[in-house]
Amino acid sequence: MATLARVRCAWSGAAVIGPSVSTFYFDQSGAGWTASLSNFFDSIKNRLPAGTVVSVPNTGDLIDDATGDLVGTWTDGTAGGATGTGGALYSQGVGFRVKWFTGGFHGGRRVVGSTFIVPMDDSMRDAAGTLGGAQIASVVTAADGLIGASSHVMKVWSKPKPGASDGASHVITSSSVPDAISWLRTRRT
Repeated sequence: MATLARVRCAWSGAAVIGPSVSTFYFDQSGAGWTASLSNFFDSIKNRLPAGTVVSVPNTGDLIDDATGDLVGTWTDGTAGGATGTGGALYSQGVGFRVKWFTGGFHGGRRVVGSTFIVPMDDSMRDAAGTLGGAQIASVVTAADGLIGASSHVMKVWSKPKPGASDGASHVITSSSVPDAISWLRTRRT
């Protein structure tokens, strides 16, 4: 069993449809995730439509990774976030995805997480309508900076089956951004 800090970053602004959140998990024994997430979103703010706000809280829930039970609360630094500085053109409901890779296996599968960045500024697209190489590289650099922040350990949580205690968390080791447009269903890691 490990205790995870669950960080829920709220999205708002005219380009965001409905209640929206991106969820991240960190090893509770670390610290500094609020500043690191704020830096990540600040690094990609030019990829977000103008006026889109991602708010990073400075408090949240601690969970038991085996059961998913709430076991306490965390507090870290000051609240932060970023406001999109991209253009006014975007496509509602579509964006791109950051994949978070681990060395872990759970339930007979390799553990990989995803964070959807939706909506995205249209400057992310290339002439073919997919994501541009330089734009992908800039997001991967920001994601790798988030992973490499020395003050915390970022994880992907494999949720337990209903009524079971078979959940687990796995350390994120690298990231990528697939060269494809993504549609949002949920925002979680």
